[in-house]
Amino acid sequence: MPFCAPRRKRTAEFGRLSEIYKLPDGRLTKETLLGEGGTGDVFMGHHHRRGKVAVKMANITRDEESVCREVSFLLKFSRHRNIASYYGAYYHPAPNEESSEYLELVLEYCSGGSLYDLIDSTEGQSLKETWIGYVCREVLKALNHIHNHRAVHRDIKSPNVMLTEKGNIKLIDFGLCWDLDPQTGKCNQADGTAHWMAPEAFRRRDREPEFDNKCDIWSLGITAIEMAEGKTPYADQELVSDLIINNDPPRLISRTWSQTFVSFLESCLEKDPSRRWSVEELLQHPFITELPPAKTIRAEIKEHLRAVQNRPAKQGLRAVRWAREQLRRAREHLRRAREQLGRAREQLRRATEQLRRAREHLWPRCAMEHLRPCCAMEHLRRACDFCAIETSPEQKEAQQMALEGFACV
Repeated sequence: MPFCAPRRKRTAEFGRLSEIYKLPDGRLTKETLLGEGGTGDVFMGHHHRRGKVAVKMANITRDEESVCREVSFLLKFSRHRNIASYYGAYYHPAPNEESSEYLELVLEYCSGGSLYDLIDSTEGQSLKETWIGYVCREVLKALNHIHNHRAVHRDIKSPNVMLTEKGNIKLIDFGLCWDLDPQTGKCNQADGTAHWMAPEAFRRRDREPEFDNKCDIWSLGITAIEMAEGKTPYADQELVSDLIINNDPPRLISRTWSQTFVSFLESCLEKDPSRRWSVEELLQHPFITELPPAKTIRAEIKEHLRAVQNRPAKQGLRAVRWAREQLRRAREHLRRAREQLGRAREQLRRATEQLRRAREHLWPRCAMEHLRPCCAMEHLRRACDFCAIETSPEQKEAQQMALEGFACV
């Protein structure tokens, strides 16, 4: 049982997290910052019973519903051997009115670092093919567990794959995880990290996205290319959605890789989701089934991690890597902001069109019935209210703004 589980029995609705979880009261201390994620910063910490742990600061002032959802997925999935263990959570109150409340999610600490770090520390930033196969197999095992619960991770990428000091693989970060619709088996909530996202997971101008858990398979294929070549396809591009949607699936640049690895990637990076292989099928692919014993590969990775820790510190290279990661995150934030702006513009366009149609419908009628301008305005207001019944709050607000600026003549 988690050491800081909810005080009362958890229902489908968590209620206020501040009322459910306890204060740390000295049982948990945060130390070094390990990483800055899209859904919360992660620190290395120390728990009075668990020892060294990872602590994710989830902002509940900004979005308490998403934090509840993440905790729910952690409780459901974290007992799998390829998913970082979730030990519990503590409530962190806001010190003042201008600050945020946080939930401190206490997780298993993976001292081997992330897969991103492993790639960066390897000569030529290219992993051995057996290492790539081993990582893919362990991630597939974690995904099989998630997909069997009719959920989708939506953020498979190298920073979210961790290694223990013994070379074991652990999947982390369930901040974007989502349940599939029980009727359709689909998800229409577009989110993720652009360079790893599947073509069908992007929002398009003509329609909303609709995808299933095979989007995780595409992301794994992109991660496999990253392990082989040191970077994702289009890594130097800022806006990649059109490239991913319209171009052919990415392929390995070098021809030195085995045909089984190439075949595995082709099975992952099929643009048509119905033809893309499932987790169960990929676990039976020769690239996975013909790997050397896991014990041998883990020993090699363990030796590499030990050698990296004993290297002299290279502050310059670390600074470059840090700056590169910050730039990537800034580009991702910019992409999401542009998407939100595009959606807002489209909502405003639709609201304006609805208002125009209402004017065209009402003014001839007002002229025929000799209605006073104020009566015409009231008819128009009622029409706008009717149009807004099935629209979003943003559209309704745009209609109201347009109505207030309408000249009554």
